[in-house]
Amino acid sequence: MATNKSITVEELTTCTICRESFKDPRLLPCSHTYCRQCIERMASENKDQFECPLRDGFVTMKKNIRSLPLNKAIRDLVELHASIEELNRCTNCRMVKAKYACNKCENENFCSSCYETVHTPPVMQKHQRLSKDEKPPEAIPCIIHPKKSLEYWCLICSKLICIDCLLFQHKDHNYILLDDVIQGFKTKININLQSIQSSLHYKINQADILLNIIDNNSKSSRQKMIETMAEIRRIIDEHEKDMLQNILNTEKEQKKRIEDYKIPLTNELQRLNMQKIFFEMFSSIKNHTKLLEAKEGFDDYVNETNEKLKLLPMPTITEYFLEGIHKFPSLKEKILQCGRYVEVLRYHNPQLEEFITDNRTNPELDLKLRHLVFGGPAKKYGLGKDLSSEEGSNSDEVTTSPNEIAVGRSFTCNSMTGDFLCAGWPGAWRCQCGSACYNNVCTCNRCI
Repeated sequence: MATNKSITVEELTTCTICRESFKDPRLLPCSHTYCRQCIERMASENKDQFECPLRDGFVTMKKNIRSLPLNKAIRDLVELHASIEELNRCTNCRMVKAKYACNKCENENFCSSCYETVHTPPVMQKHQRLSKDEKPPEAIPCIIHPKKSLEYWCLICSKLICIDCLLFQHKDHNYILLDDVIQGFKTKININLQSIQSSLHYKINQADILLNIIDNNSKSSRQKMIETMAEIRRIIDEHEKDMLQNILNTEKEQKKRIEDYKIPLTNELQRLNMQKIFFEMFSSIKNHTKLLEAKEGFDDYVNETNEKLKLLPMPTITEYFLEGIHKFPSLKEKILQCGRYVEVLRYHNPQLEEFITDNRTNPELDLKLRHLVFGGPAKKYGLGKDLSSEEGSNSDEVTTSPNEIAVGRSFTCNSMTGDFLCAGWPGAWRCQCGSACYNNVCTCNRCI
């Protein structure tokens, strides 16, 4: 199941084999990443064969390891993380992480010990100690006016400017404070990343729901099969085993489709986490130029990912039922033909589909005795005569012309598939031959 657990930069940049930062990270087809050296070492210890430690089925030979693609996103993240860690070190001793800044010492960060050492002389006593969070953003000098700092964003030219630029080169241009544009940019990126995260979590959760439906349907079908076969166990043991295997194979096939659907979503979720880490790291260094330089990359990622999610249709599952089980009492001699695990056949009728669309807000549709004629444009929903009220009528003798289907009883919408289930025959909404059921009897008398 998808969760909202935050992923740390250490988790993304640490190889789960050696427990150290990735070195030459290689991406496996199963979407997992490990150091190339770790993969080669494990292969050497296992007869030159590497199997993914997560036991997802991926196996490769040692000779193929160097051809595995480099995970450039992970490599870049490791390098960026290392550079930021270096920037966060004490600028005096270069040994430990800095905790403090100074209101007078520009571009300097100190650990606790170094701050006290550097600021011991009387001349430094008027300096004020600041926490790193209190430290103002690094002042960026204007290229044109080096004595001025870039403090504004020109809305016309889309560039950073200083006060002199504003008064001369960008006179009469609309502008906003740099802090405001940075805050707006951060807000927009956060909203877009959160939107993608919500969409990914939703789609993964929906895929998990479909997997649960498959589990429940398969469990129900297996139970029905076992209960039915119990009475004649001596003669159907082999048949039961075959049918259970058929159900299991169908379950695996459907699950595989859903799992395959989840793989790109999970990969996108990993990409999202990396984008969030990139964004947090860019924000933490308080270098507005680098943050603005990264804006295009974030925008491209958001647009690209949103397009991917739009083009990724939600998979569907096919409903199955145990065909012929309801006829068991009278068909013992045909037992080997009963209980096949087959797809529920879908009924396609343009007029019926139009009728369903026109009444889509109703939970139940009463189609009693309606005659839905294929290709009959002159009459929208023709009403057939009341067969049940005719004296001496016999439902077993109901017939239809080749261009007409008589629909008996009422149909109830199956919300999972959008199909309609016949109220007179629970579990099956149409005959295998293609005709609708009427009083439990196929209108062409060929239903099996």
